[in-house]
Amino acid sequence: MATSSGGWLQKLSNLILPPPDHTDSSQPATVSNTQILHELAASFDASIGRESVGSSMLFNAHFLILLHPDTYEARQNAFPVIVDEAVQAFNARIDAHRAGYQRISPVASGWFFKFGAGREFAGDPIEPDEVRVVGALTGLLPGGPAAEALPDNLNVTRRVKQTNRFEKIDVDQQAFRHIDFREPGAFGVRFSFSQPSAPAPSAGPVPVAAQPLPRSLDTGLATIRYYIAELNRESSYRMVDREIVVARKEPDNQHFPNYLLVESAYVSNPHARIRFDEASQSFQVASFSRNETRVDEQLIPRSEPASPQWFPLPDQAQLLLNSMVTLHFNRNY
Repeated sequence: MATSSGGWLQKLSNLILPPPDHTDSSQPATVSNTQILHELAASFDASIGRESVGSSMLFNAHFLILLHPDTYEARQNAFPVIVDEAVQAFNARIDAHRAGYQRISPVASGWFFKFGAGREFAGDPIEPDEVRVVGALTGLLPGGPAAEALPDNLNVTRRVKQTNRFEKIDVDQQAFRHIDFREPGAFGVRFSFSQPSAPAPSAGPVPVAAQPLPRSLDTGLATIRYYIAELNRESSYRMVDREIVVARKEPDNQHFPNYLLVESAYVSNPHARIRFDEASQSFQVASFSRNETRVDEQLIPRSEPASPQWFPLPDQAQLLLNSMVTLHFNRNY
């Protein structure tokens, strides 16, 4: 006698083995580690063409990765590996584009990644199978202890659903209020760009001005002694990198080795950058603070981090930040 598909034999089979689609329907869709990596790489790749200018290659270096809470919990143990793979992918893209530019000119001092969990972003729900990447050239992004120092609207890059393209848009800080940013989900990685092959040696001696300055010296390129008025405290900083950032001391800034962190509410975040310019063999300074920055009593105009205006910094100089923090700069060589 033939047994129908809905008979007692099928019912007995269902008790032993659930129907094939039973387990699938109970498991929500989620994203894979590879999908997160691909979204980061796509965001970075899009930023090269949009941010680079003239002979300078410029790109996003700070990224927020927004995930559904279920996805965050499922993937958080892999975050360090995803970050490592992302940095390798970024460096590979930089090498691929290197021939089209004379110099690599990032605004930040290193890569910064922050993972956050939330069910909503900017009024749109975040589904378990979605990953949202928000990129910026530099500076702190929302979710850190210093978020209150950011402007109300942030100029960032994200993929727009309607166009499926990464576009630069203004985002209100309130868009991040539903995102849970956890400190274990923050990662900072120092830049480490591969150097192009050296040109063939010339017949004559190399002029002094063309000799590159070593990235760091045991004695430091310069020494900066600084005094914090409200704390009546003095300290010193040895500048061993060709470019440093002067910023307020905040937990999110501790990832970067070339930050001079000043424990003062009167210092902006970031406040200024100091660099050694190989072309002129001299130091320069740029200010990003809405509060005044002075060099030997001369007021330095404010510029945007994405397009710094550089001003000469004498070998021995005094910098005054917001009339409260004094930096004494001394060149060491």
